[in-house]
Amino acid sequence: MLKMKIKCANLLLLCGVLFLSMQVSADAQAETTSDILKFAAYDNFPPYSYQAENGKAEGIDVDIARALAEELGLKASIRLVFADESLEDDLRVYVWKGHHVTGPPADVMLHIPYDQYLMKREDKVNFIAPYSEEQVVVAADTEQLGGNPQITTFFTNKIGVERVTMADGYLLGAYQGRIRDNVVHYYSIAEATQALLKKEITAVMGARTEIEASLGDAKANYQIGLMSMPGIAKPSWDLGVAVKASNEKLTNSIKTAMDKLVENGTIKQIFNNHGASYHVPAARINYQ
Repeated sequence: MLKMKIKCANLLLLCGVLFLSMQVSADAQAETTSDILKFAAYDNFPPYSYQAENGKAEGIDVDIARALAEELGLKASIRLVFADESLEDDLRVYVWKGHHVTGPPADVMLHIPYDQYLMKREDKVNFIAPYSEEQVVVAADTEQLGGNPQITTFFTNKIGVERVTMADGYLLGAYQGRIRDNVVHYYSIAEATQALLKKEITAVMGARTEIEASLGDAKANYQIGLMSMPGIAKPSWDLGVAVKASNEKLTNSIKTAMDKLVENGTIKQIFNNHGASYHVPAARINYQ
């Protein structure tokens, strides 16, 4: 009798789980025009999102989009978009309004800062589902610099950086400009890491995920991590997604799906698949 009760209870639990899954999928579909969930992700932004040689969209954010759609019982349609002059412009064009040239907005946009200031300022967008933390780090060649180099090491040693980034701005102004003459500019992190591998420079500063993915297996030969950087505005930030504020059902569905993908290790595995370490977003400590 006890075994029969347990079996019945398990059956009821399974039915409940299936019903919840079906309801989440139904809620998501209610906010879309078909069984397709439309995503926007930045173009030319490896390893997060870019067009592969086969013409298809690839990258960490692209894989996350596909995983979210699958979790909701939908198909993912991913559009690679160019970054405008500001994040506010991107949100207007790709999330809540659209544009006569680029077309209607997407249902979901990836790689959006999960930031309280943005939430207060942009009332037409829901900033939700933080899925990773990005960090500004230094990849240092300890063969050239010795163990445990500090940011002051670059008073006399060359450090590479991608143009017009947070790291670039910091290095040019830090310590009253004492590092400026040793900053070597590149068009991308990939170009900078190639110079590091050739020992043309002693280190690269930039986003951890981009640096690790660019170095590939060679990253084990470098000291990669946060440094004490006095005066830097924000050495780390959380990444989430954006949904039009009026799409409440879709918002809730994406939240539920992302929670599951983070908790079951899918998001971590996606990062690892692209040669990058995974860091849980700080917001998830108290995230509701």
